[in-house]
Amino acid sequence: MSKSGRSRAAVVYLCTTVHSDPQPLPAACDAYAARRGWSVVEALHDATGQSDPAKPRERPGLARAVEVLDRTEASVLLTVSAEMTSILSAEYDQVTRRVAHVGGFIHFMGWSEVQPANRRCS
Repeated sequence: MSKSGRSRAAVVYLCTTVHSDPQPLPAACDAYAARRGWSVVEALHDATGQSDPAKPRERPGLARAVEVLDRTEASVLLTVSAEMTSILSAEYDQVTRRVAHVGGFIHFMGWSEVQPANRRCS
């Protein structure tokens, strides 16, 4: 499915450990998206650390993010870093294929966009 004719809208996806505070991250993602001219359709968060993204019960936010990409005008899965998608290359490739299959792509804004004091959140 191609979304090239659709407006640039994003789904924010964040994955943190159970004991981290994700609060500064959604605001940083929203500000980043706005600077790029993207509207944020939905923001989703898993506090599961690095569980297997291929198992939707372990990462329901990621599964929902792909569904939102498929069902809305959004074409961008916006996250802070590749590690929030997966630290394992095979799993990262699997998520990338799932996102591409629904007509989207993954965009990493980078930790430099988050306040330096809050970088320890992931």
